[in-house]
Amino acid sequence: MNEKLHIEFKDSLGPWIGKTMKLIDHKIEGILSENSIGISRMQFVILKTIAENEGISQNELAIFANRDKSSLTRMINTLISKGYITKCSSEEDKRKNHIHLALKGEETLQKAIPHFRKMAKCIEKNLTKEEIEATKQILKTIQKNVTGGEFGSFFN
Repeated sequence: MNEKLHIEFKDSLGPWIGKTMKLIDHKIEGILSENSIGISRMQFVILKTIAENEGISQNELAIFANRDKSSLTRMINTLISKGYITKCSSEEDKRKNHIHLALKGEETLQKAIPHFRKMAKCIEKNLTKEEIEATKQILKTIQKNVTGGEFGSFFN
């Protein structure tokens, strides 16, 4: 029985999706390192989210980034110490922090974006527009299946 379960999971989409994401992550981390960009893929996601939502609260950022508050706090502190972002307390509620992109963060983000665009083209190479759209729909369905319903996504 255990062997049957192992084979069923092995042949399911889960390992294929996981391996694909690991390959993409590894490639992106390599590209960022080779080009001396100085941030990780997740730090890029955080910087991009802040750039698109200037003054975002730390709690909202945790939701957007799909990170728990303690790991996000560590990442925010790292980005602050590198000079990529700033954090200030809300005037309405001193317990609430707002995050802003610093000039160095904006410059780093602009340096990284072309590499992410190139990676996106690499991922979609040899696929038709229809295949890309069908894949997005399939992945959205899988995400809903996993979360049990509606979800927030970085890619929406």
